[in-house]
Amino acid sequence: MNKIEEILKGKKLQIEGLEVPNELEERLRGTLDKVEIKRKNKSKLIVKIASLIIAVLLIGYNGDTLAFYGKKLIGFDEVMTDTLKDLNDMGKGQIIDKSYTFKNGVKVTLDGIMLDDNQLLMFYTIKDPKGNVDKIDIEHNPYIKGLVGTYHMGNGEGRRNEENTEIRWKAQYDTPYFFEKTLDWRFTLAEGNERENGEIKFVLDRNKAMGSSLKKTLNKSIKIDQGEIDFHSIVASPTTTYINGEIQSLFELAKDELLGEGFRPAELDIRLIANGEEVQMQSAGMSTDMKGITFNNNFDALPKELKTLQIKLVSFGSNSRVNEKMELSKDQKDKVVQILGQNVKINDVYDKDGKTYVTITTEEDVVLSEVYIIIDEKRVQLKETSQGNRDKKTDGTISYTRTLCFEGSGDKLTLEVKGIKYNKIYNKAIDIYK
Repeated sequence: MNKIEEILKGKKLQIEGLEVPNELEERLRGTLDKVEIKRKNKSKLIVKIASLIIAVLLIGYNGDTLAFYGKKLIGFDEVMTDTLKDLNDMGKGQIIDKSYTFKNGVKVTLDGIMLDDNQLLMFYTIKDPKGNVDKIDIEHNPYIKGLVGTYHMGNGEGRRNEENTEIRWKAQYDTPYFFEKTLDWRFTLAEGNERENGEIKFVLDRNKAMGSSLKKTLNKSIKIDQGEIDFHSIVASPTTTYINGEIQSLFELAKDELLGEGFRPAELDIRLIANGEEVQMQSAGMSTDMKGITFNNNFDALPKELKTLQIKLVSFGSNSRVNEKMELSKDQKDKVVQILGQNVKINDVYDKDGKTYVTITTEEDVVLSEVYIIIDEKRVQLKETSQGNRDKKTDGTISYTRTLCFEGSGDKLTLEVKGIKYNKIYNKAIDIYK
């Protein structure tokens, strides 16, 4: 055992006495350095690859979203209906993003449009770096010039920012003809007595037009006191629903003019009921031209799942020409006469200070126009009407009492009425879809 220990000690001293050659040390250190560099480079490469993979994944998952937001109109929520907001969120419409700058620095940008079978909606921004955008007068005649058609603005709505440097507008135009492609939007800036014209050309992308969801010829009517209201058609698109009709034909209008009779519409209350709920009204209009007296009502878009659809005539108001004469006497009280079915109660007739007074009561919305009194065969025009009293009845209707004043007095009196305006409730409906 002792001998073995002596041998091991001797080997230990021999090993400790060995010297490593310089060349071997340099080779070993070089090899170790290369291994460390490779490890560092490999780590950097791994980081780069990981970053690239993450970027690819992000783009892969969000590429549609990035492109989608590129198609949206930004900043127009305040001038959009809920329907338009939904369409915008879905990326419907066409981005234009073209501008025109006037000499005074005011900039008009056509941001985008929405096009369907009912209308062309333009979304544009007016900017004034001076902060006086509310004083900018872009005259209310901007129009679109096409190949053969000229399309004028129907209505518009704008909202300005708090800094007063920009206004975001939504404007409605008629749908251009199907063959129109390149359009020229023209507008004028008025500044004092000076006018400067501007224009923005753009090309319609028909692939982004939204068409219509319901198009139907109606040929249905609702009877009213003066005749009938005819409903011609309904066209529903993703942005809006149009109802067109006629109150009086050109022939009927001409006949009334020749006879000195007839009426003029004053108010037409039409509702659109879809799935039992009212569709929001957007605008309404009536016109008298070579087509007669026509109307168009513009409602919001219809529900996607349509179960029932009704058009309801709530009320109709008109100015009607009449030729009514009523004999009066000063001792007669509470006499009731009818004009076109409307009750006119003559409460009292008296004279005072050389003037004749006639107190009458009608429904609140009944107004007599072109009123005269014949005093001893002399025709006298109405001088003034005094403010009266309103009385609400148990059935909810309201009566209105006022006094008519005429210059002069006499014994033989005749009240003459040449016109009457009133509004009548109908609440009649026609079924379009059920």
